[in-house]
Amino acid sequence: MTAVSRPGLAELVATATENYRDLAPIPLDDSISPETFYRATPSPLGYAYGWALAAEIVDARFILSGVDVLPVFHPDNGWDRFLITRRVTGAAFQYQPANEYGMLMLDASDAVNYTSPGGRLRVAVGEGIRDEPHAMLEQILERIKSPRLAKGTDAHLREYEEAPHYPRNLRAVVELIVENPGLTAAREIYIDDEEIDGQYHPLYLHSAELTGMGPDDRHGINIATTTYRWFQLQYGDLFAFFDKRGTRAVYRTDRGTWSRVKKQLSDEESVEDIKHRLKGWLRIDGHAPDPEID
Repeated sequence: MTAVSRPGLAELVATATENYRDLAPIPLDDSISPETFYRATPSPLGYAYGWALAAEIVDARFILSGVDVLPVFHPDNGWDRFLITRRVTGAAFQYQPANEYGMLMLDASDAVNYTSPGGRLRVAVGEGIRDEPHAMLEQILERIKSPRLAKGTDAHLREYEEAPHYPRNLRAVVELIVENPGLTAAREIYIDDEEIDGQYHPLYLHSAELTGMGPDDRHGINIATTTYRWFQLQYGDLFAFFDKRGTRAVYRTDRGTWSRVKKQLSDEESVEDIKHRLKGWLRIDGHAPDPEID
């Protein structure tokens, strides 16, 4: 199989600029609708830029240091920031600040800037991300420490917390976001244990998070919880879910039911293969789930 060259940061930024630059902010005010609520943000272009930077930060810091980047849907502003954090990477970091390594903040004028945990401007990215994307990234990475994960120390991950495929899975999501305005990805997901409009949350229905056990164990208690281990992808009225390790996934079938997949994303060979699967689950560009593996 011929290797596919992945677009670098400059290409991601260029694609985001082309696809998002004419999109107006979507404020959480009286103009919001059920169709636009999930996309609310002060800066659609900044949202796309934020994801492009998130993919690069995770690629540089996650495997060795456990540093993650989480999008935040603010109750007043919608998607307005990304937290740079280890708090959700493993139990060893659960008491660390949620924005331990700062934030990528979005606003309608500057699109995206890097700040301290307290909100002090550290790197004024602004339009520089279009002119010098790698220089902007390097300035951000210089300010994000990279303490090594190590077994036998306080900074370690349990086996079920290790996610070697996560940077690749995230990369696939980010490429789809910059290519497809209207696609959003959430990482803070509340799994209700009550029916809403006559249906259970798909991750509750499939016992995605069981208390007191590792996420791959099939024992424990299935209760309401908030998880940071999964992606929730939404494109219009379509949803798909997969865990960041790429070992579990749930999508909505044409019959209106929620189905687990037969072949996991961790078994795919490339980012392009993962994108093809995600497009099928979300019916992007006329794609459909593959009955042989989905």
